[in-house]
Amino acid sequence: MKGCRERCGLRSAVLLGLVPLFTAVPAHAEKWRITPTLAVNETLTDNVFLTSTNKTSDLVSAISPGIAIEGTGSRAKLRLNYVLTEQLYARESNSNNHLNSLNAIGTIEAIEDLLFIDGTGTISQQYLSAFGAVSPSTANVNKNQTETSSYALSPYLKGRLLNWADYLLRYRATTTSSQSNLASNLDTTEWTGALKGGTRWNSVTWALDAMSQHNDYSNGRTYDASRYMVTLSYRFNPQIQVSLIGGQESNDYVSLQQQSNFTRGGGFDWTPDNRTKLHALVQNRFFGTGYNVEFSHRRPRSMFSFLASKDVSLQPPGVGNTGQGNNYNAFYTIISAANPGLPPEAIAAQVAQLLLESGVPANSSVVDGYLTNRPNVQNLMQLTGALMGVRNTVTFTATRSEQQNLSLINGATNNFSLPNRTLQRGYGIVWSHKLSGISSLSFALNQQRSSTFTANSPETETTGGYLVLSTSFSPNTSANIGARRVVSSGVSSYTESALTGGISHRF
Repeated sequence: MKGCRERCGLRSAVLLGLVPLFTAVPAHAEKWRITPTLAVNETLTDNVFLTSTNKTSDLVSAISPGIAIEGTGSRAKLRLNYVLTEQLYARESNSNNHLNSLNAIGTIEAIEDLLFIDGTGTISQQYLSAFGAVSPSTANVNKNQTETSSYALSPYLKGRLLNWADYLLRYRATTTSSQSNLASNLDTTEWTGALKGGTRWNSVTWALDAMSQHNDYSNGRTYDASRYMVTLSYRFNPQIQVSLIGGQESNDYVSLQQQSNFTRGGGFDWTPDNRTKLHALVQNRFFGTGYNVEFSHRRPRSMFSFLASKDVSLQPPGVGNTGQGNNYNAFYTIISAANPGLPPEAIAAQVAQLLLESGVPANSSVVDGYLTNRPNVQNLMQLTGALMGVRNTVTFTATRSEQQNLSLINGATNNFSLPNRTLQRGYGIVWSHKLSGISSLSFALNQQRSSTFTANSPETETTGGYLVLSTSFSPNTSANIGARRVVSSGVSSYTESALTGGISHRF
């Protein structure tokens, strides 16, 4: 394992690289919007520490100034949202704290049509254990959560090689750190390369892909992995394409030395129309059968998607994720399909307004995962649906995530299916009814359950119901009041009831 000097050096290099990337954008942006925000939220809870006995009531005040920046130009793009929340506890003042939230992604075209630089940054709350307490909100004091930041800098070259093939060469440095000593920091460096081209037969295409990756866990050890693949594809018609894949991968995930394995598999793409898409990829991997299946279908006012995958995971999906949430993506798809000529920024504004008016969260993730100190094999399935009516809006999410540590014990036994398997399942439903042009009532029900595959093993189940009334005082000012009831049983047992209220303004 490398020492702190090398690890901190990589983290500093990534952070310093992000600064000129983000600050250079204003000089190039043709459309530039900077929106300061301010929100004040109050939470009256009967169990601020989420304990099973000796519950403590408290009034929690959260003051949240923030800033949203969006810039789009011919050579640069930036989307950044940052919020600093100062939390003040009326009774338990020793628990006063502040939380950071960041979601940023930027791209600069440094040399036209040749050299590009991507930068991302996230700060979020992540869980330490799958069986610890699940927080109803950030107002609760939860020792099972820690603030986690992830920053990445990625320069890459792409273009056309001698009018023969498209090429891509990318370097990516990522640093992830948490405020808890129980969580492992992770530094990752990765090289990837790709060549893609056609043949004299228009229906036949080919691709070469290669990857080399180095991962350093501060509370674990270092891991190295490399892989190359050759893909040959045949398109029967505009709707159907099949692919054959072959290659080799090497890693030391389950051994102190590199172990190599041949991989082979196939893929299938089906796009019967612009409303339905299916992509499926299956390969034999060193851990067994790896796959990635994505299906989506939309109607004029509804959208349905399904995802299933099995692959190596370095940290939970929430770490480093710069997406705006599954509900946001679903409504973006619906609105963009209904308004094909509308520019992206106008669609984004409509989606944001819809979510705000209906009281629907942008992200309805129901299985958040947990921080680890080693690579895992993750078997993930997720079902998402959204329905947008004239007065009613409904979203649904169901997730099943199975995590298994990759360790030397696995390598010694050559058995990847029995030990250290953690299963997390959850669902969430949000129904919103528009009471008037400025007010709406929403109800949310969600549940998350964590367990293992061993008899009499630990288990935690958390179920919550949330009722919220939202209204707008002006186009830039909104308010809400709500109530919730949460019940958790198993390793982490507690009940909590709370009343909430808040007001937010965009300047």
